[in-house]
Amino acid sequence: MTDEESALLQTASAAEKCGDHSAAINAWQQLAFITNRPDYLCTFGLMAQKLGRWHDAENAFRDSLRADGELWLAMASLGSLFLGRTDGDPSTNAQTAKTWFEKAVAVTPSAISLSLLGAAHIRLGEKEDAKRVFRKAIELDESYEEAYFNLGLLLADDGNSQEAETLLRKATQLDPNYHQAHGRLGILLQQLGRYSEGDAELRRAVEIDPTDTTAKHYLDNPAGRVGKSKI
Repeated sequence: MTDEESALLQTASAAEKCGDHSAAINAWQQLAFITNRPDYLCTFGLMAQKLGRWHDAENAFRDSLRADGELWLAMASLGSLFLGRTDGDPSTNAQTAKTWFEKAVAVTPSAISLSLLGAAHIRLGEKEDAKRVFRKAIELDESYEEAYFNLGLLLADDGNSQEAETLLRKATQLDPNYHQAHGRLGILLQQLGRYSEGDAELRRAVEIDPTDTTAKHYLDNPAGRVGKSKI
């Protein structure tokens, strides 16, 4: 490592610690430029994406792929970029995101890349494809709580309450602090008329994240409770 590279790494680290995003991203950009290292390029791209610098992020990820054509992280990062960017046509961006996630899965099948692909399928309205890849993610990594959660949401929306409950509970067991999973499980239990259980899950969601307005709403306005006995 050269003295220049070492100095820039120290600058980037110090800037990140004190929250100076402008100085941090400038340091990473210089590191990427002078070294052309794929990992530095990806780091710069991710920071640019957080700041909404879509074109800078896209160029960085593409440059990292030119340096290493098999870098699945760069492919997945490009997919995430197109899934989240606010410029361009949303449908076209979602289709581009799906293409990049498919490439990432082809290079390195993983629960993370499959879950990201599932998110792209959902954005495009391809629910059955989304279910398929979430199930594949669970097969690859039975401890990946996000796949259980996302599949549970889809099944709950389809009225498959029994399997949805099982999946959402699994997500909360794998990560007891997963407030979205507690909240969505609470809503499902309310819809099934199991109000005490539902309220407990919703309270847990709010306990973990007091800003969870959805969980608070369902605690204050339990759907379908009027005229029914509380279990």
